[in-house]
Amino acid sequence: MTHDLKTSLDDLAEAEYAGAPLSTVDIGKARAEGRRRMLTARLAPIGGGVAVVAACALVVNGLGGTSPAKPGSSPQQTSAAAGHTFTGTDPLTAPAKFGWLPDGFQTSARMAGADYGYSVTASAKLHAATGILAADAYNVVLLKWAAEPPLAAGQSKAPASVTGSSNAYYLVTAGDTPSIPSEVGLTWQTASGSWFSLTGNLQPRSDLKAQLLKIADSVRAEDTAVALPIHIEGMPADVTLGETNLNDPLTVGSGGFTAGMSYHSGNAGPGTGRYFSITVAPTGQKDPDPVHADPNLAAKLGIPVQKAVPTPNTCKDSEGLHICVQDDPAQSGPDPLASVGGAQGLLDRITSLGTNRANWTTHVVN
Repeated sequence: MTHDLKTSLDDLAEAEYAGAPLSTVDIGKARAEGRRRMLTARLAPIGGGVAVVAACALVVNGLGGTSPAKPGSSPQQTSAAAGHTFTGTDPLTAPAKFGWLPDGFQTSARMAGADYGYSVTASAKLHAATGILAADAYNVVLLKWAAEPPLAAGQSKAPASVTGSSNAYYLVTAGDTPSIPSEVGLTWQTASGSWFSLTGNLQPRSDLKAQLLKIADSVRAEDTAVALPIHIEGMPADVTLGETNLNDPLTVGSGGFTAGMSYHSGNAGPGTGRYFSITVAPTGQKDPDPVHADPNLAAKLGIPVQKAVPTPNTCKDSEGLHICVQDDPAQSGPDPLASVGGAQGLLDRITSLGTNRANWTTHVVN
C-alpha cells in the first residue's frame, strides 16, 4: 500500500546511512544512492515526487500473486473482448517530456497522483545478467510542483539560468562524508507559474550542472495522457486515487513493463483511509525489484531487513498480462471494495488489453 510504501522507503533510506559491515559492495556508492532516495522521500509528503524505487515497489506485490480465496489453483484465464470502444478517464498524465537526454538514456517511468505528485524518470545502464537496473544505474528524475519547493536541511541555492524561466537556481545539498559527495539539482519556474525540479545520477560528475541545464532547457511542459494496458469498468464510489505509475523497459528489464494504481477510501488526503491497489505486468515477468531479485542484496549492503508480510493478492492471467488486486483485510475501517464484491469483484471488472501498446487506452477508469 502506498502509505506503507513510503514508511518502508524512509526506513530503507535511513538504514543506508547506518554503519555497514564489510562486504564486497561499494558501501560509499550504496549510501550515496540511499541519500539521494532519502532526499526524494523527504519531498513526498509535501507534494513532490518519489524515486523510481517507489514505483517499482508498488508493483512488486502483484508479481507472482494468486488469489487467496482459491489456494492451490492457478490464476483465472480470461479473454479481452476485441473491438471495444472504451470511455472513461486516464489516471496517469505525464507533466512533461524530455527533448534531450544524455546518450543511452530513455524515459523509463511516469508517476502521477496525490500521494507522490507527478514525475517523469529517464534511466540508463541495465544489469548485464538480470536485465534490470544496476545498483549504480544512472537516472534523472523530473518532478512537477504547484508551488516553489521548500529547501530541505543542508540545502542551498546557486544561480542558474533556464531557457524561458524567470526564476531558476541550482539546488546544492552538502555531502556528509568524503565518500558521499554533494548532490546538485536544478529547480525552475515555468511560464505557467508551476515549478520543476530535476535531479540526477549522471557521469561525469564534473559536468553535472551542464548536463542538468541542457536537459532542463529541452523539457517541454505538457500534461499528456499516458496509455495503460487495462480498462476498469466501474471503480468503487468514494475512493481517491493515491498514485498511478507505468515503469517502462529500462526500469524492469528490456521488453517488459509494470503498471500500478493505488486508491484509498474517502478524500481526506494521503495516508488516510483504507488502501487497495491494482498491479499489472506481463505474465511470467521477473520481479523488477533488485532486492527481491537478489534476496541477499540487503544483507550485502548492511541493511537490516524484517520479514515482510505479503499483501493478499487476487489475480488473473489475461491476454498475456498478470493482473492483481491487493486489498489487505488487516487494515482498519470499512472495505472500499465491498460495494463491488471485494477484490474479486473489482478484478472481474478489469479488461486486459494485452502487451501490445497499440491496443492500450487512455480511457482507463469508467
